[in-house]
Amino acid sequence: MLSKNDIDLYKQFVKTIFKMRYKGSILGFLWVLLKPFFMFIILFVVFSSVSGQVGNLTSKQYAVYLLSGLVIYTFFNEGITWGMGSIMERANLILKINFKRDIVVISALTMALINFCINLMIVGVIGTVLDIQFSVIGVSYILLIGLVMFLGMYGISFFTSIWMVYVRDLAHIAELGLQLMFYASAVFFPIELIPERYRFVVEYNPIAIYIQTVREALTHKNIINLDFILISLAVAIVLVLVGRLYFKHSVKRVAEHF
Repeated sequence: MLSKNDIDLYKQFVKTIFKMRYKGSILGFLWVLLKPFFMFIILFVVFSSVSGQVGNLTSKQYAVYLLSGLVIYTFFNEGITWGMGSIMERANLILKINFKRDIVVISALTMALINFCINLMIVGVIGTVLDIQFSVIGVSYILLIGLVMFLGMYGISFFTSIWMVYVRDLAHIAELGLQLMFYASAVFFPIELIPERYRFVVEYNPIAIYIQTVREALTHKNIINLDFILISLAVAIVLVLVGRLYFKHSVKRVAEHF
């Protein structure tokens, strides 16, 4: 159980991360909106006609299709990256102050969740402007998917935040892996553009499945891959429980490696 002091510390960490993330930036928090927006504009201009012909999407549908893919991938990218670096970023505090170390991990993931929620609202606004009809069930399903992804990344971060202390190259390995994941998740193009013999790369890619599921819920109001989402939820819960035990056991020995 978290005490009032733990909750206050968690809130303070989130505020600090927010301030430090955009310290010295003229536009500050607006970068949360501008980064995916400019990526969206570039990819939309380049791929909208091709994707429309191959994927049978109107320009309005492709706009939501593309933006929703970017939002899901960005959430995954930020959650994995920030969760992995959470212990190293708070090394000075860990050396000086006695507190529950897992607060550091959850506060880093909270920033990714906040960004995700804001970007999701932007998708909703743009979809409404483009006259895309959303359903309550579809939106609720997307929120469930966001929760599943958050729990999964939280569980993974218990492991990677510790490994990062010992293997600093992990940051570069993760960056490369996430970049490859971007292209392997069909973020900006329909899967039909991939030669059939290579489609398994996307079809068995969990992030691509999340993206496809969100897109169907948004643009067609279809609830698909429910069994996969429920299995993912169960796996995420196990990851959190096991990861928490591993983290508590391992975090006591990381200070000497800072």
